[in-house]
Amino acid sequence: MSESVTEVVEQGDHATVRSVMEGGGLPRYFEYRLERREGEWRIARILSFLDPPGTPLVDAAEAERLLAAPKFDVPLGDIAADLELDIPSLFEAGRLVAPFDTPEPLAVHQLGGITCASGVLTVRDFGYLDFDLEPLAQRIPPGTYPVEVATVAGTNVALRLRLSDLPAATWHPAPRTNGSHIVGVDYGNVAFLDLANLVRCDAQYADELFLLQSEKANPGTTFSLLGEVVDGAMVTSGYGDGGYPCYWGVAADGSRVALVVDFLVLTEDRQVVLTAPWQPGIVDVDDDVEIVEHDGGYTVRHRGGRIRKLRILGPDDAVLMDGDRLGLSVIGDVRSQTWSTSTPAPAGSLLELTVDDGYRHI
Repeated sequence: MSESVTEVVEQGDHATVRSVMEGGGLPRYFEYRLERREGEWRIARILSFLDPPGTPLVDAAEAERLLAAPKFDVPLGDIAADLELDIPSLFEAGRLVAPFDTPEPLAVHQLGGITCASGVLTVRDFGYLDFDLEPLAQRIPPGTYPVEVATVAGTNVALRLRLSDLPAATWHPAPRTNGSHIVGVDYGNVAFLDLANLVRCDAQYADELFLLQSEKANPGTTFSLLGEVVDGAMVTSGYGDGGYPCYWGVAADGSRVALVVDFLVLTEDRQVVLTAPWQPGIVDVDDDVEIVEHDGGYTVRHRGGRIRKLRILGPDDAVLMDGDRLGLSVIGDVRSQTWSTSTPAPAGSLLELTVDDGYRHI
């Protein structure tokens, strides 16, 4: 691989050197930030990018599609029946909770206001950059709104954008234009951003801005995407990477009063144990589970990640197979575990499934 300098910009005691490294795959672009100290240039920061300087975060046609998709009147959905939620309790400052065994008080930090002049808000992992930019399906009235984050023992519990001082009478999923109300996280953060300003950024600038805000995001920070107005807020996402639900709080008069991302720190999982006859085919208690017979044993395939444990029990309740002792293969949404055996399970054997049955707030 070879690195070539493409540009040098010097301003007083500061300079920027841009380069590209090619060979061995996709080119990588670098930016060296230099400072003059005691008459000599020193490297203060090195940045690495996948896109060349000036590349838009998204092209004009995609930006137009994204900004046109949200609407003001979007039907409200219902929270899943297997969830027992108490979203206001996530922001009860001083309430004692014990997610880490020792009771600790909840704290609520005011991060400041952010402006969404376009009314098109995206709630996302800022580190994804141009991936999965779909905004909330529901536009919000253009304006400036306070942002706050609830924490316990240094861990963020939930993030809230307050649209009104009215109390929420009901809570509903807040889907994006792709239909999902789950915010996927791979870089340990969740951000509220005015999408109209985000899509005006170039890719390198957005990447650097994310890195700079990451240094301030615990518990959270507000910032400007373009240097014109404070239009972004970013916080660390609870325990880190995962998928976090987003909810609208709706007042008695039907107006939306809050937007909340729950980091699932103050939750208690509920599980249920199901049994079905052990036989090849779709399992009759859960059509996301299939038993496949083949030479050398059986493979149990299940979708969606709801299955936490599986066992095969003989007619006398003896454990013939414990899934915790088997390897797990994951391809997309399908999880597979293979039981290698030369001895088929006797007639009357059962498949026992321990299945997620929602959760409740604590």
